Amino acid sequence: MRVRARRGRFTLELTRDEAGLLSSLIRSLDELVASPADADRAVWDRLFPDAYPDDLQAQTEFAALTAPGLADERRERLRRCYEELTAEAGLQGGAIDLTAAEDADRWLRVLNDLRLALGTRIGVTADPQPVTDPDPEDPEGQALVVYRYLTEVQDVIVAHVLG
Repeated sequence: MRVRARRGRFTLELTRDEAGLLSSLIRSLDELVASPADADRAVWDRLFPDAYPDDLQAQTEFAALTAPGLADERRERLRRCYEELTAEAGLQGGAIDLTAAEDADRWLRVLNDLRLALGTRIGVTADPQPVTDPDPEDPEGQALVVYRYLTEVQDVIVAHVLG
């Protein structure tokens, strides 16, 4: 992954493997958000935290009013990023224009959602973890590599938005 910046514009350049990985992660997250009854509860709860954790009735009413709209907004962001991956990068690798603030914001939100979902599944916490090289043969190690990659992409976009 590289970022190319020129005259106030920047594009995210992805390899074929990166485009394939991101599209697969986006599709998986979209499936999870589309089917709350089948969703991994821990991931769902991380993406849609309770507003009233100590009041079941208030939380139930709040969720009934807000969850469908929040899920629809999240799915729309996922859809647009997926379309950019398949149209602009064509899953063959290529460049995605992130010059417009709303495009960069959308990608940052999607990357954050992907990191939250994956981080929840592999047990990433806010507590500092010792930095070790993950075992590429271990599925959890592979997931950690993907998590770190998503973090790097997010950091690069933030640096260019703020830079």
